[in-house]
Amino acid sequence: MKNLEEKAEKFNYSDLNERSREILLGIVEGYFGTASPVGSKFIAENSKLNLSSASIRNIMALLEEAGYIFQPHFSAGRIPTAKGYKFYVDSLMKTEKISLKEKENIEIRLSSSNRDLNGILNQVSILLSDLSHYAGVVLAPDMSEANLLHIEFIRIKEKNILAIIVFANGITENKSFYITKDIKQNELTRYSNKLNEIIERKNCSLDDLKEIITEEMHSDKEIFSSILNKEIFSSIGNVSGYRDYEHYDNCLYVGPEGDLIEEPEFSNNEQIKFLIKTISDKKNIIKLLGHTKNSKTKQIFIGSEEEWSEISGLSLITAPYISEANMLRGSIGIIGPLRMNYSHVIPIIDFVSEFLSGII
Repeated sequence: MKNLEEKAEKFNYSDLNERSREILLGIVEGYFGTASPVGSKFIAENSKLNLSSASIRNIMALLEEAGYIFQPHFSAGRIPTAKGYKFYVDSLMKTEKISLKEKENIEIRLSSSNRDLNGILNQVSILLSDLSHYAGVVLAPDMSEANLLHIEFIRIKEKNILAIIVFANGITENKSFYITKDIKQNELTRYSNKLNEIIERKNCSLDDLKEIITEEMHSDKEIFSSILNKEIFSSIGNVSGYRDYEHYDNCLYVGPEGDLIEEPEFSNNEQIKFLIKTISDKKNIIKLLGHTKNSKTKQIFIGSEEEWSEISGLSLITAPYISEANMLRGSIGIIGPLRMNYSHVIPIIDFVSEFLSGII
């Protein structure tokens, strides 16, 4: 036993040799297909290695001691650990190409969306779920620094107002909100006209507009000291705003989770409850998506007790999307089980993030 542990320690800090890689690959891919622990007999029958089951079991023991696989119970086969999946993704995986049909589906569904940002991002989350059969998630960009083109306020009913905000890149945001005192449409129109004069003159963002209004309050108190400034502008200032994740209900889009719940890992009610609770905790999902928002490439978070415990037992693959001139930055992701089909999901994430960058 001592000799085996000494071998495993050395094994852990060196590159896996060809036989070890082949066996680990067989365990990972075998587990993808069956969702059941993979034994030495399966590896012997399905790998290119000319090894006996006993030899395979010895290598499995080393892989297990090194933390790449584990045995869920005595006499069972092996299952990859988070470390094993990471090694697979980094060193063993052969990424598939996204199919022409999938590309056409993405292009048709996103190109047909209007320029409303909420509609586009919601459609992306649904599309990611549909293509991957897991759960798509999208983090909206912070629009507070994007240049404005036009703002309009419409009185829907008593104390209920619709704000229509058009940004310089043609993206729009619509937000309905309530205020404490009813305001007539003519006053709303007067207020929006004043804001649009500033926008045209200053070529400014929402953040800039707040500062300009503060300066101009002294010269036009009739408008800027009213309830409009206190309630309406504070409401539109939070559109797609999530600095420090304070407004996360407004900035995370989650696609349908139905296919993900059908995975074998979530075969009982307790496991389903855990999955729903994890995905419903938007703050944690946003935290992970936020790691990617300002990066240059995709990131893969494989949940384990030691690392990324917020999504324990799940994996999240994310990629940033960036508009022209770097004006808007957000991220997209797909949540699935550790036994996720990484080679299929990664090219989907890559293509959708690139396509989304081109249309916002």
